[in-house]
Amino acid sequence: MRDEFVFSKSELVAQIRAAWDNLQGDLHNLSPEQLTGPTDAAGWTAKDHVMHLAVWEDGICALLNRQDRRERMGLDKDTWHSEDFDRINADLREQHQAMTWDAVNGHFQTVHNSLMESLNTLTEEDLLRPYEYYQPGAGITKPVWHWVAGNTYAHYDEHRPWIAAIVG
Repeated sequence: MRDEFVFSKSELVAQIRAAWDNLQGDLHNLSPEQLTGPTDAAGWTAKDHVMHLAVWEDGICALLNRQDRRERMGLDKDTWHSEDFDRINADLREQHQAMTWDAVNGHFQTVHNSLMESLNTLTEEDLLRPYEYYQPGAGITKPVWHWVAGNTYAHYDEHRPWIAAIVG
């Protein structure tokens, strides 16, 4: 008999905080030139990756506050409904590419603080509610905490090696 996974809000928050601290430690050690100069094969700078993280996390802020994610992220309906993440991410990058590192970093800090405040107001039961509860009409019944995890700690951990490779 295998153990069933039991969701815990406190564990979710702890994982977000630990991954946030790791990412912030990485970024703190980089110069403005490292953050905005070198690119990966797709042409993304470390700054572009950070803004990408901020925009997706802001979409989760909107979700948890029962606001339209697509609108909050600044995406048109066709792009959002394409579910083509390469297309979505390219659009997001283009929208924010001209921002300075200070503006990107400030935005990311603000978004993250807002997300953590939103999480503080929610109960474990709220986070077990289906995505559909927060975005009526989406037709998604999986618990919303999956999107919180996927657009916070899991997302940070996905991008950290990419950022390191760019600046390394």
